[in-house]
Amino acid sequence: MTLNEIEDDKIKIPITMCHGVSENLGIDRFDQYFKIAKDSGFSSINYFELEDWLLNEKNLPKKPIIFDFDHPVRSIYTEIFPLMKKYGFKGNLFVNTEPMEEMYANGSFRSDDRLYMIWDEIKELIDDGWSFGAHTHTHPNLSELADKDPSGGAIQQELELNDRTLEKGLAMQPRYFAFTGTSWSSLAEQEVMKRYTLGRLWIMDSHYQVDGELLRFADLVGDEGEDEIDGGPPMASRYITKHTNPFKIPSVDFEGLIYDYEDFRRYLRIDRVRGR
Repeated sequence: MTLNEIEDDKIKIPITMCHGVSENLGIDRFDQYFKIAKDSGFSSINYFELEDWLLNEKNLPKKPIIFDFDHPVRSIYTEIFPLMKKYGFKGNLFVNTEPMEEMYANGSFRSDDRLYMIWDEIKELIDDGWSFGAHTHTHPNLSELADKDPSGGAIQQELELNDRTLEKGLAMQPRYFAFTGTSWSSLAEQEVMKRYTLGRLWIMDSHYQVDGELLRFADLVGDEGEDEIDGGPPMASRYITKHTNPFKIPSVDFEGLIYDYEDFRRYLRIDRVRGR
């Protein structure tokens, strides 16, 4: 094993997720999160850089971090985007397309009060270094959808419509995918693996709905460790490592296990986390 391979094996990438500005996550709170990450020496990366490291052995910054945002909520563009630029950070946006399709169909895309971004705003994020990904069209529970249609046809239709709508709006095909909610199915993963290079999960607590059953997140990702006292999965399974399954990438929601500033600081202290 070379020195670079040894160093790669030690890397643990913290990754956060949220749905934009909300009552619990005001812009002042985001400012504190980003300040903590910046003061701790972290540099943000997008999914192109993650893919290059996971699959193509490219180098990463010394202390990489990933900031994910699900749903094309306008506050991500109007409030979070300029704040992240202030700290030199970039993010990653996963888009479920039904809300945008409805917004354009009913003409509300012209309104200053609209809840969602327009395509040009998403393009501006991408031009500034953000990556984007697919997130289904109607945002179904993928475990329940697989149970309803065991042929996988309904899941396939969700992904196809999502992809077509994204390609029409952005003139680009998505390379990455975020599973919806804390739901997962083997049928969905099979379809995702046909279309994308990376697939991302979402951590709110220690459990997941998997193929119609409630399962520990740790069991889903193959981590034999015990769940933590904070109600979440083993600490090691909350980070991306060189051994992470590229279609079971974790992400920790800001409104869950790392909501408190000190909990977020602890999450960033990767030197205290034992590897898998």
